[in-house]
Amino acid sequence: MNNNTDQLLLGLLMKEPELLDDCQLICNIESPFMDYDHNKIFKDMQRIYGETGAIDKKSLMIAGKSQGIPLQKYTTIQTNGGFREQLTEYVRDVYNEAVKRHLQVLGQNIINCTNDDLNPAEKYLEIARNAIESIDKASAVQSRVTLKDAVKQVLDEAIKLSEGNTEDYLKTGIYAVDRIIQGFQTKTMSVIGARPSVGKSALGLTIMSNMITANIPCAFISVEMSEKECATRVIQVRSNASMSDFAQGMNAGQFKIFADTAKEFAKCQHAEIIRTTNRTIGNIRAIIRKLKNKHTGLKVVFIDYIQKLGADREEIMKVSGVLTDIANDLDIHVCALAQLNRDGAESPKIKHLKECGRIEEDAHYIILIDRDLAEQFTGNYDQDCRLFIAKNRGGRTGMASIKYNARTTRFYDSNEGGF
Repeated sequence: MNNNTDQLLLGLLMKEPELLDDCQLICNIESPFMDYDHNKIFKDMQRIYGETGAIDKKSLMIAGKSQGIPLQKYTTIQTNGGFREQLTEYVRDVYNEAVKRHLQVLGQNIINCTNDDLNPAEKYLEIARNAIESIDKASAVQSRVTLKDAVKQVLDEAIKLSEGNTEDYLKTGIYAVDRIIQGFQTKTMSVIGARPSVGKSALGLTIMSNMITANIPCAFISVEMSEKECATRVIQVRSNASMSDFAQGMNAGQFKIFADTAKEFAKCQHAEIIRTTNRTIGNIRAIIRKLKNKHTGLKVVFIDYIQKLGADREEIMKVSGVLTDIANDLDIHVCALAQLNRDGAESPKIKHLKECGRIEEDAHYIILIDRDLAEQFTGNYDQDCRLFIAKNRGGRTGMASIKYNARTTRFYDSNEGGF
């Protein structure tokens, strides 16, 4: 973190002072910024906003002038303001560096104790305890939602559901699944898990296609398949025609449906497919933020697939946490596809998720696919499939019996329900 991050945050707050409510993490830290003037400006912002509910640049500059802050500094800060979508990232960077500076001072004090023959060790233990306690207290962040507000939110949702109103849920378009979970919610993460070749990508792209039909803005980020492969899957799902059909001899009517569907999909304004070879979580986070800036109404992001974003257990744990934070910060739903390490005939379970510990904790929903791969050799394209809703935080779990069309890689309800 450097002076530039200070300016990105302060400039953003100068333009949108209401975002100060989301800066609790650093509001109680003594001198959170490295620059002395930046700390004074931040304190003035807090004071003026607390008194008036707004920040007038003129009032801010007058307060700064009385403290010897050059007026040009305010213009520089405002010019270099950052983006609302990255507020949490700015605050976290400032916080991390501020805490490290405080710990550095504490460490120096403790080192000095070896040369102190007058004071007992207990004194330095007390210094260490007080310093850590002070940091903990300053780091306390709590929601501004009161108990009364929380109860009202619960009752409002209960009333909507009792009236059959599920508008706050993002429907998957597979009725057997939506009947159990109602649909995905924003600010949460889900995981779709399956063994290799069973259909985790296919299910993700099928749900994306269903959401496109329902005008739910969504994106699919792949670190495995190309944009062409992903687009092929979606067009097959939407047209009920397969590329493999044309290899066996082109059917003019079928081809027209496929071509018309492809042209319609190309004009879609609320869907994105992105392929990246940079598998770092930092890059994935940057892509999602860029997508949200481009499509402010973005609701769902699919990521194929989560184990490709980390080389080991520790990295997977970090990825899982970051995706959860992104979902919450950007008010979207993140659907992460994941690989299972299940062998044999045992039904899939959460324990079969590779590096499952943190993924299981962070996920709001976990959907596991169970499909008999041997059935694909029977010549039967429409195959039985089960989706286990293994986790639904605060809601029902269960099993959804659906169908899978191996020709178009489409999952659908047995009675063609859904959208």
